[in-house]
Amino acid sequence: MKNIIYFLIFTFSITSYAQTILSVDFETQDQNYTISNGGIFSTEDYITRSFNGDPEAEHIDFKGIQGTYYLAGRDIHGQTGIDSAATLNIVDINVSGLDAVDVILSVGAKPANEYESIASNFGSDYVIGEYSFNGVDWTKFLQFTGNSTSEESIISEDSNLNGVGDGVALDDSLRQFLYNIPTSGNTLKLRFNIYNSSSQEVFAIDNIVISGGIPLAVPQNLITVNVTSSQCELSWNVAAGATGYHIYRSTDPYGTFTQVATSATNSFTDTGVSAGNKYFYYVTADNSK
Repeated sequence: MKNIIYFLIFTFSITSYAQTILSVDFETQDQNYTISNGGIFSTEDYITRSFNGDPEAEHIDFKGIQGTYYLAGRDIHGQTGIDSAATLNIVDINVSGLDAVDVILSVGAKPANEYESIASNFGSDYVIGEYSFNGVDWTKFLQFTGNSTSEESIISEDSNLNGVGDGVALDDSLRQFLYNIPTSGNTLKLRFNIYNSSSQEVFAIDNIVISGGIPLAVPQNLITVNVTSSQCELSWNVAAGATGYHIYRSTDPYGTFTQVATSATNSFTDTGVSAGNKYFYYVTADNSK
C-alpha cells in the first residue's frame, strides 16, 4: 500500500476583527460630538440632545432608545438667522492601522403629532452623513430623505444617494443602519447634516458607533503532526485575534481549494483522505461571532 504524500502550504488571513474605536450615545452632553447651528429656539424649533418627555423640546416619544438621551431635531430651517442645515460633528477619530471602518447608528423620524398632516415641504428634509480624511474633501456615505414632495411623503433611506428616499422608511421606532467607509488616512472626521423645514416632523439619532477592522495575524508554520493511510493531523501557530480557523484542501496546488472544516483551535485531523493521493492544505484565521 502506498503512503499518502502531503504537501502543506499556508496563506494570509482573509478576515479582520472589529474593535470599537469611538461611540456617541448622547448620555453625556458634548461627549465625543459637537453640534453646529444647533440649540433650542423654542419648544417646537430645536436641534439638541433630548429625551422622551423633554419639556424644552416637544416631540413624540421615540421607541428603541438606548439609554435615556438621543439627538432630536424639529423645524431647524431658518434658525440662528441662517437658512442651512444643522451639523452633528464627530472629529479626529484615530483609524491608523485599520483596513476598514464601519459606522453604525440608529435613526428615526416621525411627525410630532401623527394625526396631523405632514407639511408639503417634508420631502426636502434630510439627514446626510459624510466622511473626510483631511477635513477638506467630504464624501457622502448615507442619506435619509423624502420620496416625494407630496403630503404623504415620508423619510426613507436613500440607498443610492440620489436624493430620493427609496429604501427603509423611518418611523418612531429607531432602526439601526450600518455603513462601511474605506480607509485612506490616519484620522477620520464624520459629520451629519440635518435639515428640517417641517414643523410637524422630528428626527432622532442615537447610539453612533465607529468600529475598525485590524488584519489578523497569519496562521504560521502549518505542519503535519501525525500521518496515516486514512488521516492527517495538522497543526499551526495560534494567530493573534483569531477565534477560529478555516481549513482548505485540494489535490492540485494550482487548482480549486475546498473548505473541508473549521476549527476553534490551532489543529485539525482530516479523516477524508485515502492512501495513494497527494493533498495540499492552507489555513486562514477568522474572528466571526
